[in-house]
Amino acid sequence: MLMINILNKKSKKEIRNLLRKKLFSLTEEQIKRRSENVAKNFFSLPIYENAKVIMGYYPLKGEVDVVGILRKALLSNKIVCFPVINLKQKKISPYCVEKIDDNFVCGPFGVKQPDIQKSKKINIDQIDIVIVPALAFDYQKNRLGRGAGFYDRFLTNLKPQTKKIGISFDFQVLESLPTDTRYDQKVDLILTENFII
Repeated sequence: MLMINILNKKSKKEIRNLLRKKLFSLTEEQIKRRSENVAKNFFSLPIYENAKVIMGYYPLKGEVDVVGILRKALLSNKIVCFPVINLKQKKISPYCVEKIDDNFVCGPFGVKQPDIQKSKKINIDQIDIVIVPALAFDYQKNRLGRGAGFYDRFLTNLKPQTKKIGISFDFQVLESLPTDTRYDQKVDLILTENFII
């Protein structure tokens, strides 16, 4: 609760810096245990059962390990895709993968992404669930990304039925975030290791 109170009065830049430090301080064991609890909450969602196509991402240091969720989704015969970053166009595009361990390359910002020569691009209208990364969310379902705007631009183009699920650890959900309604996109649901909003 102290972290939440400290961060509420800060700027986006200050919040990003403080949360990065907190994420980097987590041990591998803490990330693994907390991520397993997040996954349990994710699989309890009725919308997961009905989803055919799920878009996730490879986590950066300290983030919830959503790869376990995506592996299980693949084993359940769901189509899984990951974002590929295009720096020139300042956008991300979803590419399907058949195996999570194969055919990935290191993309911009050190993000692991599918090799576009060995993966298939998918139309965003086919996506049922997008697991959305963030440094922070708030109780109004606002999202604070890393500042480049890739996901905000991507989320505006999704069909209304596509569910946007923000995934994070408990401490990344704040009372409120500084937002700019012209650009910042909300999520439909926030899911952590201990609660769903």
